[in-house]
Amino acid sequence: MIGLGLRLVLNGGREAITRLIVLTVAVGLGVGLLLTAVAGTNAVTTWNNSHAWLWTGTSAVPPGPAAGIAPLWWHPSGDTFDGQQIDRFDVAATGASSPVPPGITHDPGPGQYYASPALAALLRSTPANQLAERYPGRLAGTIGDAALSSPNSLIIIIGHTPAQLAGTPGSVPVTSIAATVPGRFDDRLNPEGLAYMPTNAGIESSGIDLILSVIALGMLTPVLIFIATATRLSAARREQRFAAMRLVGATRRQVSLLAATESTAAAVLGVAAGFGMFFLLRTPVAGIPFFGEPFFPGQLSLSPADILAVAIGVPVAAVVAARLALRRVHISPLGVARRVTPRPPRAWRTLPLLAGLAELGFFAVRGGQLSVGAETQVLLSGFLLIIVGLIIAGPWLTMAMARVMARRTSRPGALIAARRLADDPRAAFRAVSGLVLALFITTVAVVAISTQDTKDLTRFGSAAEANVLTDQLAGQQGPASQGTPGPAAPAAPLAAQLRGIPGVQGVVVVRAVPGLTIPGTLPGLGTSPFGPPGPVPAGVVSCAQLATVPALGRCPAGATAAAFPAAGFGFGAYNSLFGTDPTGITWPAVNVPASRLDSLEVNAINVATNGTVPAVEQARTVLENAHAYPGVSAPSTLGDLIAQDDSSNNAYRQLANTVILVSLPIAGCTLAAAIAAGLADRKRPFSLLRLTGARLAMLRRVVTLESAVPLLAVAAVAIGTGFAAAAEYASVAQHHPMAAPGAAYYLITAGGILVSLGIIAATFPLLKRITGPEVARNE
Repeated sequence: MIGLGLRLVLNGGREAITRLIVLTVAVGLGVGLLLTAVAGTNAVTTWNNSHAWLWTGTSAVPPGPAAGIAPLWWHPSGDTFDGQQIDRFDVAATGASSPVPPGITHDPGPGQYYASPALAALLRSTPANQLAERYPGRLAGTIGDAALSSPNSLIIIIGHTPAQLAGTPGSVPVTSIAATVPGRFDDRLNPEGLAYMPTNAGIESSGIDLILSVIALGMLTPVLIFIATATRLSAARREQRFAAMRLVGATRRQVSLLAATESTAAAVLGVAAGFGMFFLLRTPVAGIPFFGEPFFPGQLSLSPADILAVAIGVPVAAVVAARLALRRVHISPLGVARRVTPRPPRAWRTLPLLAGLAELGFFAVRGGQLSVGAETQVLLSGFLLIIVGLIIAGPWLTMAMARVMARRTSRPGALIAARRLADDPRAAFRAVSGLVLALFITTVAVVAISTQDTKDLTRFGSAAEANVLTDQLAGQQGPASQGTPGPAAPAAPLAAQLRGIPGVQGVVVVRAVPGLTIPGTLPGLGTSPFGPPGPVPAGVVSCAQLATVPALGRCPAGATAAAFPAAGFGFGAYNSLFGTDPTGITWPAVNVPASRLDSLEVNAINVATNGTVPAVEQARTVLENAHAYPGVSAPSTLGDLIAQDDSSNNAYRQLANTVILVSLPIAGCTLAAAIAAGLADRKRPFSLLRLTGARLAMLRRVVTLESAVPLLAVAAVAIGTGFAAAAEYASVAQHHPMAAPGAAYYLITAGGILVSLGIIAATFPLLKRITGPEVARNE
């Protein structure tokens, strides 16, 4: 029977060959997308693991073995160039057995450094006084891909002598390189008590499960629906052929074997085509910035288990689907031939959908903070129930809408469409199920992004303040690390050097005065989101210098010195002035003679620029090379600090956008495949209608209504459910009221529906060709 089945597939005439080609192409497209989505989930895990070594030296990572290993002095810090974040690591090996970071063969010696390929290219293409002069020594080589999360990663490892780093604040001796990303990023102090988190920290290992779940639900589910739709192409025509075989004496086993052979042949060819499609797509897909940066093509890999699961699972699933499709043939071949109406779906199908909404709603009403693991479990199970519920409830909703349409219309086309929808709502919904799921995913993703944007909306000072480069020496990190004020003597020549840079408009040096504070009630001061306002620790500034930087406020008339916030206006859990616009603030006068200012130690240096890259980066280079001032962090503008703070949110936003852009085209492919299959299965009934006098225009209305009614009805439910789920997600995970999306969401939604209607209209020429009188003949 297997040989007969293969002969029927290959020698069954033009219709059999066409059916095989269509099935192979459809399954191949679905398998290619499935492999790409699976490889994407593997790439996310590999990408995140590549950040592990950046956490070396923090208490968030357990120390490694120390016996027989010479310590490596390790000093992590961050740097910035033109808005791009750079991870910098100053190291000093104390012996041949000192640990070596990944990506290099040995630790750099004094006067050497290793840079990532992207940073090495940036160093070559940028004037030295804007970047290269910050890093002592010469380029000894590039860091290999094993240490990088992306081709765009900017990382530098600089070698020193042990004596140089041993006395530098923030340096720690390590005996091993971290191999895992911390489960939580909250605990990130190094043994010296200095707070540090890598510029590109990756994702908390406890949160990566949620990310992979989003990818699985948002990308894999539409692909699986597409494959299921593709395997049912010409299902009704196959039922008729196999029913005819049963009527002439074929046994159930023989028919089942023939069906399995036909499905397996198409599935095997489709799987082979799908693997070829995956390898063609791997490099272009790797360039998509899922988390704000592209992958290496090698990160989009498939494990042996993935390959076996797809190579065996898809043909097996095709055989199972073919076996299930023969259920009515086995029960009654005459029932297939006479098209007996299947049982209508029941209202119980709405229960999973309601259960998913109820689960999320319960935790939204309950309130309180859940642990990361519990939150992930609640969200994953709730959204899974909702997605499965939409698919299960779809046929019942389609049937209900068809019955309403039948009661409210008297036009022949609408009545025929309503009757056919009510007759087989499962097949009608199957055509639009992919788009319905895409609309739900799009709604949840866009609303979640809008809510996060609203949650993070803060007035970050003025435009002029954003161009002020601040080198904060003390007080930036709060109680855990107050920093040490710099010595007084070098400040004057340093300020003169800074003022000599083209584009620098003024320099304000904040001097340290122990015990000096500014009242929290001073007009214009902001309040902290971390606690109630109170006295603000302050230093003192020269009014003559402050007058050259009006973005930082002004002095009272006649004053020579004024109190100024010691911690500036940058982000910090202990900075009550984050987001404050100081432009209009008059700072309190301080009775410190101008002659004494130059003798005070330095808290911070603020450099006002015109905002151009050369001015900002030259000033940053000068400040970083002022070794008399070992700042807690690299000099930053307010824009740099905001970009660092928003980096994780931007990564999640990019992931959501990727899910949207992937799910909508897949849904369109599913709709096109389902409509084509539906027309092929119904060409004889439509041909008979035309022979009885029905006009082609009426048949077009029937096709339009049969596809558009379930599309619009269930899409409305999906969008409404998406808003409800997004509101509950905002309460459970974002701890903020849901924010309405912007115009882009409505344009995307309307565009997706219009494209779907366009796909339906594109089948009209095919309808005319396949409903000619010759199709109505008996075979």
